Amino acid sequence: MPEIIKYHPSHIFAIETMFSFDDVSRRTMSGHDVASGYTLCENETIIACGGVHKMWKGNGEAWLLMSVHAYKMPVTVARYTHRLFETIMADNDLWRIQASVHTTDEQSIKFAEWMGFENEGLMKKFGPDGADYYRFARVV
Repeated sequence: MPEIIKYHPSHIFAIETMFSFDDVSRRTMSGHDVASGYTLCENETIIACGGVHKMWKGNGEAWLLMSVHAYKMPVTVARYTHRLFETIMADNDLWRIQASVHTTDEQSIKFAEWMGFENEGLMKKFGPDGADYYRFARVV
């Protein structure tokens, strides 16, 4: 049974991703200040981790990193993620959280929409490799 633990930057180095995620990128991501974050794990294996970087009063930037194991339990990960973002918004008095989603990642686009995020538009050459992303936001 998966369990939720408090996020720690070391989780970024322990997660097994489906994409190339080199040490430089992991160090960059683990160095961000996370206002509130959680890790979903099972038997000491990290399934997913995510949270919100607080930008200013009422606003935050959501992030979610899923492991190869997350895709074996999509409903479980979706339910936990939805519940945790609700908790993070309430605990941090956030009325808006936003996220960036790669334009070619159809699964993540559907997931963001299922989570209640709305597509606010295209961000050209936003990614570290110059890729286009969509800006999604959930406003309550």
